[in-house]
Amino acid sequence: MASENDNAAKGHVLHVDDEPDIRLLIAASLRDFGYVVATAGTCAEGLELAKQFKFDLCILDVRLPDGRGIQLCQKIHQVQSGVPVLYYSAYASDEEQEAALSVCGDAYLKKPVCFSKPKRSLSVEKTSVESLVSTFR
Repeated sequence: MASENDNAAKGHVLHVDDEPDIRLLIAASLRDFGYVVATAGTCAEGLELAKQFKFDLCILDVRLPDGRGIQLCQKIHQVQSGVPVLYYSAYASDEEQEAALSVCGDAYLKKPVCFSKPKRSLSVEKTSVESLVSTFR
């Protein structure tokens, strides 16, 4: 995950999502905003990355092929206590969001990001990521 741009990076982000297109889109957007991004498609891959690298933010899909983002959040906090976690899912009701955040995690965004207004959506996402990273540093 190390790169020559690490010194200039705003932070290091782990993004775990089982949809490859979503991973590519989010990673590209975050890199454009100046973040170093590592991606994974499963809980196991995400946990392995969390054991190997220090992250400033984790963005976790709630439903993954080998588990739930909530359990992954708890496991990540065992190896990186205090790292902020942003859940990202298309399937959560308000009650499910509250339940997830009461167990582990710091914020919840619903998929999909509205791409009919990409600049505005990306700006909102950028602001959310930056505020989460700066709040917990």
